[in-house]
Amino acid sequence: MKKDQASRLREIKEKVGRRLNIVDDIQKSHARILAITSGKGGVGKTNFALNLAISLSVFKKRVLLIDGDLNLANLDVLMGISPVHTIKDFITGDKRLSEVIIKGPQGIYLLPSPSGIFDFIGIENSVKNRLIKEFAALEEEYDMILIDTAAGIAEYVVDFVANANEMIVLVSPEPTSIMDAYALIKISTAKGNDVKVNIIANQIKSVKEGRDAINKLKYAADKFLDIKINILGAVFFDKNVINAVRRQNPFVLEYPRSIASICVRNIAKRIILDYNSKEVSLKKISFFDRIFNSHMKTVT
Repeated sequence: MKKDQASRLREIKEKVGRRLNIVDDIQKSHARILAITSGKGGVGKTNFALNLAISLSVFKKRVLLIDGDLNLANLDVLMGISPVHTIKDFITGDKRLSEVIIKGPQGIYLLPSPSGIFDFIGIENSVKNRLIKEFAALEEEYDMILIDTAAGIAEYVVDFVANANEMIVLVSPEPTSIMDAYALIKISTAKGNDVKVNIIANQIKSVKEGRDAINKLKYAADKFLDIKINILGAVFFDKNVINAVRRQNPFVLEYPRSIASICVRNIAKRIILDYNSKEVSLKKISFFDRIFNSHMKTVT
């Protein structure tokens, strides 16, 4: 009996030791992680994420864009590229993360995801450990990591949003978009991970329309959630955006002087100013370690 207890204690010590080694390895992480999200689909989130990443790279920032829509990934389609591998190849053990990442336009990098049902939280602990360690290395390599999440409040979406340094929530003028964005902010901030909340009105047709959408969301958050929301700006509806999508080329490159491109570049400037002022605190523990910490009880 005592021998069995002693063996069990050794096993626990070994598991804890492995866990501590992982944490020690990722203390140097410094990338600023921004989760770009929305409460509902159809607000132009993915297109915005791509064009924001390109606009940020102009400021000589090394940018990694992650396709975080694990069921309907399509960032590669907007870029007009066809990835040979996706993060699913990492999950199966065939590739390392660095081998899956591909170079995109204007010097940004893309971590593609598969299209189809993908159980992210349910992956094996051994894969989670590899993901923690390899992603921690990426956090040291890049200045900014942008995650284009799926729309809505699925569990893995909320995990991505709540554990980023900050969330960028896109809303359109429709009341349903504003209500769903409020629900996403409420659920994500309830986890208490001190994530900064930014909002952007997208596809607006007038200054008043954008101001009204932002003010409604900000009022609800101030009154019922007691959180501070940062307004990053707005992006006007622009037919050039539709044309660029059809040509599978980012609109900031295809139509650099269009109103939408100017709006996105202005938002990128605001983000860079925050970055340089160190307004956003960078977390010491790696992004995926924060996510899995609430889901796994042991590390094997």
